[in-house]
Amino acid sequence: MEGVANEACSLARHWGLGKLIAFYDDNHISIDGDTEIAFTENVEEHFKGRGWHVIWIKIGNTGYDEIRAAIKEGKGVKDKPTLIKVTNNANLYNVYGSALVAMEVDATRKNLAWPHEPFHVPKDVKRYWSRLV
Repeated sequence: MEGVANEACSLARHWGLGKLIAFYDDNHISIDGDTEIAFTENVEEHFKGRGWHVIWIKIGNTGYDEIRAAIKEGKGVKDKPTLIKVTNNANLYNVYGSALVAMEVDATRKNLAWPHEPFHVPKDVKRYWSRLV
């Protein structure tokens, strides 16, 4: 699948898809551990070399304002696609391919300041997404 994705990224730049904004999860984690065991490519330089506009969010876990600013910046680029590389510093490879235990779910909810009960969707969120559907 990565080969096809690479070809699609190349085509996106060739066609000048300025409305395309892609996110890259730069977490350095695979199901087997740190990605350095099998992957040493500099993704930022790779996409810059392809002619993409690249933005790097260094603290993706809590950098929500930076992510919003990067999206705004990407929307301003009209002649080429944008890659927003978001570094996640959690480095928890053991969560890939397995369900989160209750303690991890609680920690995630706390980190996101999400006070709602499980499976509850607040009315303002429903209203927002209903306009998009």
